[in-house]
Amino acid sequence: MLLRRCSDASAPYRGALGLPSDRLSALVESVFPEAAVGWAPGRCFSSHVHHLAGATAECHHACPVGMDLTAAELTWLEREEADFLQLLLRNRSSDQPVATAFATVIARACVENDHLWRSLGLAGRNSLADLLLRHFRPLASTNMRKLRWKRFFYERLYTEGRPSNRPTVCDDCSHHPECYGNTVPESLRRP
Repeated sequence: MLLRRCSDASAPYRGALGLPSDRLSALVESVFPEAAVGWAPGRCFSSHVHHLAGATAECHHACPVGMDLTAAELTWLEREEADFLQLLLRNRSSDQPVATAFATVIARACVENDHLWRSLGLAGRNSLADLLLRHFRPLASTNMRKLRWKRFFYERLYTEGRPSNRPTVCDDCSHHPECYGNTVPESLRRP
């Protein structure tokens, strides 16, 4: 995920990881100490890692959320992100800082117009399921119907009292039919 989500301060969507530079730096130093050598927060971590491996790579830029949004749209996306973050934080498998960091990165990716596993740069839905089961087992283990993860997150939020008349990031997503089919469950229908 760190290689896919751009941390470069010059990226169109700065902070695509959702982590402030000090938290990102602490995460990299604790989880990938060898890769932290010579990397400065605010620079693209992916480019740095490729350079360490003797390869070249362009900086990976995440979807440009926030580029041409009105203040109201940006506020709405920030609220959606906060809802996802709180859901994940309430359902961490441990209090380890890495789980909190993953919650932040995943919540930021949830507001993008793509499948969550793709936004995170993972190999597929199974990779995302494994990550969620490892770090957010109380939440992930209840996805018994094997719903797409953003849809599942919304269903949980509705169960926990999220107003059903609030728009979702899924409403206008180009992948909506893949995730929801032709019908929308009663719990997700708006009045």
